[in-house]
Amino acid sequence: MRRISDLPIWVRLVGAMWLILVPAWAGMILWAIHEQRGTAIEQAEGFSSTIHEMTMAGLTTMMITGTTHRRDEFLEQIVELQSVSDLRVLRGQPVAQQYGPGTEHEQPQDATERAVLETGEPYLALSEDRSLLRAVLPVINQTDYLGKNCTSCHAMAAEGDILGAVSMQVRLDEVNAAVQRFGWSITLLAIAVSVPILLLLYFFVRRFVTTPLNHMAQGLKGIAEGDGDLAHRLKVEGKDEIGEAARAFNAMMDNFRDLISRVLDSTSHLARAATDLAAITERTDAGVSRQRSEVDQLATAMNEMNATAQEVARSAQQGADATRDAQGAALSGKDVVTGTLDRIEKLAEEVQRAADVIRDLDKDSEQIGKVLDVIRGIAEQTNLLALNAAIEAARAGEAGRGFAVVADEVRSLATRTQSSTQEIQEMIERLQQTSQRAVVVMEESQQYAQSSRDSAAEAGHSLDSITQAVSTINDVNTQVASSAEEQSAVAEEMNRNVTSISDAAEENAQGARETTQASEQLSRLANELQDLVGRFKV
Repeated sequence: MRRISDLPIWVRLVGAMWLILVPAWAGMILWAIHEQRGTAIEQAEGFSSTIHEMTMAGLTTMMITGTTHRRDEFLEQIVELQSVSDLRVLRGQPVAQQYGPGTEHEQPQDATERAVLETGEPYLALSEDRSLLRAVLPVINQTDYLGKNCTSCHAMAAEGDILGAVSMQVRLDEVNAAVQRFGWSITLLAIAVSVPILLLLYFFVRRFVTTPLNHMAQGLKGIAEGDGDLAHRLKVEGKDEIGEAARAFNAMMDNFRDLISRVLDSTSHLARAATDLAAITERTDAGVSRQRSEVDQLATAMNEMNATAQEVARSAQQGADATRDAQGAALSGKDVVTGTLDRIEKLAEEVQRAADVIRDLDKDSEQIGKVLDVIRGIAEQTNLLALNAAIEAARAGEAGRGFAVVADEVRSLATRTQSSTQEIQEMIERLQQTSQRAVVVMEESQQYAQSSRDSAAEAGHSLDSITQAVSTINDVNTQVASSAEEQSAVAEEMNRNVTSISDAAEENAQGARETTQASEQLSRLANELQDLVGRFKV
């Protein structure tokens, strides 16, 4: 599907004018038809008023001349008119009271007619298909109606009363046909006016817009395809936008022609310079290749010397690291021995305190045994007293029965006390035996702790000697490693310098090769540019 921007300019301009004219003409035609129809309806309403007045004038004349018996013929004669149908004269309440209700056609047939007879307001309305105008117009009792005094014949009705109404239907067929003919006429007129306007616009656009733009497009297309004539110029007519564009195009062609001429001269010089540059870069490439070979040999020798120095430095550094590790291990062992010695001394002190506590516990156990002996004696005395009390209660008979029960309970408690005291005595004896064994073990542990402390002290002295020896070895290794590192640093610096020289030589060689390639490409591009620019006619 083509976009609007893909269409020619004359098509878009003519189409835009169509888009403007069609809605404008359509709106104007619809407005004119609406106004024409409104005017026709107003004329039909005026015609209905005329029919109303003509009917009432004829009926009034018949009343005056005494020919009211011919009123139906009169009404039928009016209905014979082409635009009138269903003409009826309705009797109002005053006339019906004075002259009777009349025939069925003289009575109201629907709510509209009854409303007009009651209110005196005229009724005018179009049918749904707008082909008929329904008119119900009241007749008012007046003293001067069409030059006649209505009250003279209708004396029973007051002035202003509604005597009746005239109901009719006015045909609008001719009106609608006339409006339709008017619509077609104005539509044809709009088409007849629009076509010359559009043709004039088409020829104007083709002559003053499309043709200059086509010439400009052809010139630009020739330049784009490489076969353009830079001496070509557009004809400038007028000072409008097209003329300004043509002048700008001609100015651009002048500048472009000068530019192409200068480019032709520059490409000739460039081609010669590229050829000279290619020869120079070939000689430079040969010299750089020799320099690179010599630098590579020197770099190889420096790399070997640097590798040897680094190997010595690594060996010395490994020896220094090993001695530092040994020294660290000796120091750590010394710290461990020192900590162990402190812990052994603390352990000996704790063992001594534990032995003292156990001895105190043994003494306290002996005191508890003595207390238990006293409790055992008290329990035996209590048991004897309870037995005596039971005997005395038995002698007392019924009076001592309660006391006997108490005595039994006391004896039972004394028995349990003796049993518990015996168990406690046994546990205390076991505790005393255990505490005595613990005292013996604590004394042996104290002796072992003293022996361990002496051994740890001797180990500490040995580790001090080892630490001093390792420190001496570490100093020697550090000096060797430092010397090796200095030698390696010097060799590394020399190696970096040689490497830099080698890299520079490689870069020079690469630059020479790239320069050679660039000069060859530059020469080729200069020739291509000459061929391309040579296509233009200056």
